[in-house]
Amino acid sequence: MSDFLFYCNASKKTGYGHLSRCLNIAREISNTVDKSTVHFIGEFDSFSKVRINNLGFKLLSTIPQLKQTSVFIFDNYALEKKIFIDVKEKGHKVCIIDDFDQYNYDFVDLIINFRFNAHKFCMQTPAHRLGLEFFSFSQELTKLRTEKMMQPRSEKLDTVLIFIGGDDRYRVANKVIGAVDQLLTNKKIFLLSKQSDHINMKHNTLEIVNFVEDMPTLYESVDLVINGGGLTKYESGYCLLPNCAVSQTSEQHLDTIELADANLTFDLGLADGIKVAELVDKIKLFIDEKIGMQYEAMKTAYTLSSTNCLVKEIIKVSK
Repeated sequence: MSDFLFYCNASKKTGYGHLSRCLNIAREISNTVDKSTVHFIGEFDSFSKVRINNLGFKLLSTIPQLKQTSVFIFDNYALEKKIFIDVKEKGHKVCIIDDFDQYNYDFVDLIINFRFNAHKFCMQTPAHRLGLEFFSFSQELTKLRTEKMMQPRSEKLDTVLIFIGGDDRYRVANKVIGAVDQLLTNKKIFLLSKQSDHINMKHNTLEIVNFVEDMPTLYESVDLVINGGGLTKYESGYCLLPNCAVSQTSEQHLDTIELADANLTFDLGLADGIKVAELVDKIKLFIDEKIGMQYEAMKTAYTLSSTNCLVKEIIKVSK
C-alpha cells in the first residue's frame, strides 16, 4: 500500500490548472496502484473541494506525520525550498511538477516538465522527465481524442471558445471578443471567465460561463479555441482542436512560440498592449491559411499513453 500526497492550490483567484493536472495523475495512480491512498493538501475553494471529494480523494489541511515512506507530488509556483527539504528529511519521496525549471534541486527524486521541447529550457538531470510524453490528460480528454482520431477532420467553424485563464490580467478577453465579432458572423461564442461583464456582440451570440468541471464536454462542443497561453493550448491540441494563443507572460509566450513553430498552436502575441486590430489580422490569417496545418501535427505530437507514462515514473519513485 502506498500513500501519494498532492500539494497544490486551486481557486478562481489562482486558477484551476494545477489541480486539474494533479487530479489527472491521481486518477491514473488509483487505477494503476492497488490499495493506494491519495490525499490533497493546499488551499482550495468550495468548487475545488467538491471536485476532489467527488473523485474519492481525501483532503488534508496540513502535511501529516506519516510513519511510512510516502510520495509527495508538488505543483505550485510559489513554494520555498525549505518545504521540500522538510519532506525529504522525514524520509519521504519528493516529486515536483516544474514547468519553468525553478525547482532544480539535486535532492529531488523526480522533476516533471511536460512542456513541448522542455529539454531546451531545462538543465536536465537524471531526475528529469521532459516533454509531451509525460503530459497528464484526463480520461475524458483521452476518450475525446480517441473518438476524433477515428473521424475525418471537420472544417466547420460554428462555435468558438475563448478561455484566457484564471487571471486575465490585461483584460485581453474583451479585445479577443471584439476581434472575433469583426471577423465572424452568426457564430456561437463561449467566453469561459470568472468575470461577469456585460459584453455586446453585433454579429454573433455570446455566452459567458463560469469555470466548469466538465471541460471535455465543452471542448467537444466547439470548433476553435482562443486561449491565454497556458495549459489550454495543450489540451486543445490533444483534442485535435484548432487553437491559437495570446500569452499572458513572457514565459508562456516562449512556450507558445515553440508550439507554434511545430504547428501545434498559432501565436497571437503577448496580451500586454495588444490591439484589437492586431488580433483581427492575426486571427484572420490563422483561420484563412494556418488552421489546416495544425491537424496532422496534433495527431502525431501527442500520445494517448502520456498520463500513464508519467504515473509509471512516479510509481518507480515510490518503490
